[in-house]
Amino acid sequence: MTLELSAAAIVIALGLFHVFLQAGEYRRVHGYGYANTAQDKPSDKPDSLLLGRLTRALRNLNETLPFFLGIVLILAVARVSTPVTQIAALVFVAARILYLPLYALGVPNLRGLVWTISFFALATLVGSALVLIDWTAFAALGRAAS
Repeated sequence: MTLELSAAAIVIALGLFHVFLQAGEYRRVHGYGYANTAQDKPSDKPDSLLLGRLTRALRNLNETLPFFLGIVLILAVARVSTPVTQIAALVFVAARILYLPLYALGVPNLRGLVWTISFFALATLVGSALVLIDWTAFAALGRAAS
């Protein structure tokens, strides 16, 4: 398994941890009885500050995770694993791990910096795949199809 695929497995485990924390806080705040319903009507209890943060942190991970998994799979299928892609994958994982407690604790500026670092690591992975494309052949296929 490449280091990039290992990073993907770690981020998936982190995602499950996000879900576990958010679901646990949801049940603590709203009660098991309400949490186990279809939640067709709003809860009588307001979300806690922590629940809101955990929910938003999970949503944020869910926004970037498909891109990360997709690009890691593309690189694996293309059999590309370079020092740049390995470092970018590790940086993405480390930043996403740091992001969760920073968001949960409400640390504003450092959290934004960590998110930016994870985004640039993801962009680096995408850029590493884009430079592998034979753009002339790609354009020729596009012209032939039209």
